Amino acid sequence: MKVKQQCMIWAVALAALTVLLTGCSGAAAEQAPPAQNVSKIESIPFSEGQLYAAVYLGYQEMQDLSYYVEQYLDSGDLPIHYFSDGEYYLIIPRYSDMELKLYQNDIQTGDSTLMFEDPACRPFLIQCNVSDIFLDVSVCLTWREETVSFSPYISLEDGGVEVGDRGLDLVRRE
Repeated sequence: MKVKQQCMIWAVALAALTVLLTGCSGAAAEQAPPAQNVSKIESIPFSEGQLYAAVYLGYQEMQDLSYYVEQYLDSGDLPIHYFSDGEYYLIIPRYSDMELKLYQNDIQTGDSTLMFEDPACRPFLIQCNVSDIFLDVSVCLTWREETVSFSPYISLEDGGVEVGDRGLDLVRRE
């Protein structure tokens, strides 16, 4: 009988210990923050309604690209789309599931030709606008049911960068 009682005591103790250990590990798992894969793009100070950021990087030569990659992008591996030997822009879509279409605008006919399409857009570079008076690229981004179209350029009026109504002119912050 003594051996049977000892076995029962051990079984009860082992069951209680199992319950306690399970409860502790469950509580620890609840307290620990979940591992998150946060993109640097989330640090861009978008306002409500803005669907992309654009950065003017220079005319015929890019400047400060490494700063923007370090601050706001997870990778410096960026596709470059050449339209003309003019201004460089970095375009950063706000959402990773945005659809992209790039159109080349023809100065002679006024027509636009689809040159590139991507159903899951990521940040990219464009070189465009060899002329101050003609915008030779149109960028179209679609997110859910919304489509925005814009052509980045330098304003002849005040020299500011124009990125469209739904974009953020992402200027360098020191």
